[in-house]
Amino acid sequence: MKKEKHKENNKRNYLWVIIIIIILIVISLLFGINYALKRKDKNVYNTEVNLIKKTNQASFKDINLEKEYLDKMTYSELITSLVDNSKLFKDTTISMEYNNVLLKEGEEITFSLVGENKIKVILECDYNYKNYHQDVLSSREYTINVNDTIFPVLNGVSDKTITVGDNIDLTEGITATDEREGNILVQYEGTVDTKKVGTYKITIYAVDANGNRSAQDMNVTVKNKTSSAPKPSTSKEETGTSSGNNETSSSSSNDCASNAVLTKRGYKSTDKDACEKDKQAVAVASKIAKEILAKGYTRDIDKVTAAAEAVANNYDYSTHTEEGLDYRTPYGVFIKHAASCAGCTRALILVLELMGYQNLTHANENGWTHQWVILSMDGQIGYADGQVGMVGYGTHPYAE
Repeated sequence: MKKEKHKENNKRNYLWVIIIIIILIVISLLFGINYALKRKDKNVYNTEVNLIKKTNQASFKDINLEKEYLDKMTYSELITSLVDNSKLFKDTTISMEYNNVLLKEGEEITFSLVGENKIKVILECDYNYKNYHQDVLSSREYTINVNDTIFPVLNGVSDKTITVGDNIDLTEGITATDEREGNILVQYEGTVDTKKVGTYKITIYAVDANGNRSAQDMNVTVKNKTSSAPKPSTSKEETGTSSGNNETSSSSSNDCASNAVLTKRGYKSTDKDACEKDKQAVAVASKIAKEILAKGYTRDIDKVTAAAEAVANNYDYSTHTEEGLDYRTPYGVFIKHAASCAGCTRALILVLELMGYQNLTHANENGWTHQWVILSMDGQIGYADGQVGMVGYGTHPYAE
């Protein structure tokens, strides 16, 4: 009886062992199948990721872009130039960086930097497969060469003839325009000895913001005076005699300015040194104008702001006054450093004129109130305040 019971227990034990072995085999098979499925999923995922990268990489165009200085392109035009959208993997988004600055969709790009410009195109696809997820990125950097091949155009250059002793403004009647920058400063090389008969060669030139220089020669002939009887004067204006004294005012001279221009710049008829003072002021204003134009600003508001700040800096070193002959003139601001808002306004107008700006209005001229310049900037009416260096579009804050 005991033997039979022992045999029965052994059979049960063997059965449990077999069951456990079977369970372990099933578990191993399940783990194996799961591993195989995961490996298959991973392979499918990696294959798809590589396909996305390969597809998007193939959408980049092999192209070299050449642009002219200040050319413009819209965001979409730039993308179309660099990427073949028809080759993109589905649901791919595009972003771009221009000289390391992220561009915004709908933005217009202006190529204002001469030389090599960098455009980086980034393609991004948010790919999901079962439990796997990745932002698949592809990128390419393009070099866009920006050139300024447009030179300034000089107008009005012609030979001049003067008489010994006359003064001459060598750039009078001459303008220089650049297709992209508008009016630019006219300059010259060479000298004319107005006290000596002869023919002098002068080179008139203009340089744009990127160093393109246009030049044209002209001859200035200085000839002897012809003797003639003095013409009697019929008015105080003709004789140059001011009321209250018998002194003759400075002769009208293009080297500094005509009497009308001197008056416009605030010099009084009683100031016999107005011409010389104006020459000194023009020299300072011309230096300021050249330095600003050489900086390569493309917007009017930036150029005008630089001019207003330069005048304001001179005023900061000045004593505010409304007495004497100079406070209302560019000379008072740039040389004597004793000036008022009227002098600052006229000094700023002088600098702006030398920079090529026209149609400048002196707000509140000759009024006992604050004064500034009204002008057109970037196609808009604006203001420029030479006393405080303030510039803006629209109306001056102090305007009524």
